[in-house]
Amino acid sequence: MVRLKYRYFLVELHFTDCTVHTSLTPSHLLSTIYNAVQENFGEVGLGRTQNRIKVVYLALLTGMAVIRVPADFEKDARVCLASLVVVGRERCVCNVVHVGGTIRTCQKKLYSYSLNRLHRQMLDTPDGRERDQIRGVLERTLEEVKQLSY
Repeated sequence: MVRLKYRYFLVELHFTDCTVHTSLTPSHLLSTIYNAVQENFGEVGLGRTQNRIKVVYLALLTGMAVIRVPADFEKDARVCLASLVVVGRERCVCNVVHVGGTIRTCQKKLYSYSLNRLHRQMLDTPDGRERDQIRGVLERTLEEVKQLSY
């Protein structure tokens, strides 16, 4: 018997209204992904992935998510994520930043990607008050990433 292998997708969610959506939950994102699977691959694709996709991590402040998919569904999952237009009730675009074989590789990439992105954003912000807010988000995000289990 062969063990089931997974791939971990590091996904960046870009919302069109550029606000933090606190109402978005991992279950909303998961149901949106399953709807995209059904639209793109029908009932057969949905049956192949049912209960095998999982949202491991979702950070609403940075718009980053780690999604676990079966390894044999990797290319199809990339298509489904690219076809997402609405997540929850908000218009959204998904950008796959990294695909890894272990959650630890995604954790490392998430850590460096978040650090670089928030650092660039902090340097581009002239207001000291906004810099302090970004610094707080950066610290919270890095703590969340360190606690991500693998």
